Amino acid sequence: MGSRASTYEEGHGMDWRGGDWPTQARYYAEGSVLEGAALTPGQKELAVAVLEVVLKAGLTPYDMDADAEGEATGVGLAPAPGRADALRVIWQQDPPAEAEMPAEVWSAQQAAMSQALRTILSVNGFWIEDGPLGESPVVLGHAGPGI
Repeated sequence: MGSRASTYEEGHGMDWRGGDWPTQARYYAEGSVLEGAALTPGQKELAVAVLEVVLKAGLTPYDMDADAEGEATGVGLAPAPGRADALRVIWQQDPPAEAEMPAEVWSAQQAAMSQALRTILSVNGFWIEDGPLGESPVVLGHAGPGI
């Protein structure tokens, strides 16, 4: 069985990276879920909407296929504990970087990216659960484009 990229190319006759944002978001939706967690249908729909905004912001979604090759950086998704309709949006720093830099630097970078994601998602009409600013945002739903 081929990778998701080759399957997409074979099925659609185009380079999956050259598609529009909704196409790319649908491509990444399954592969951006951290640790292979299963999403509910509502979470899958929300994942596509979140990833479309992430791509428009110029951020790269986490990709489990790339992670298998040692490239684990990007915006990952995880089901929110106890919430069948919500997603946690998590910035994945390069794992070797965590070992190479002081813990406080790694933590500060993680907090900054979490806050950036919270802001990007909020201004694009996503409902975000209240929580500490440096914590990965939990997306509860989407009202449509913001400002």
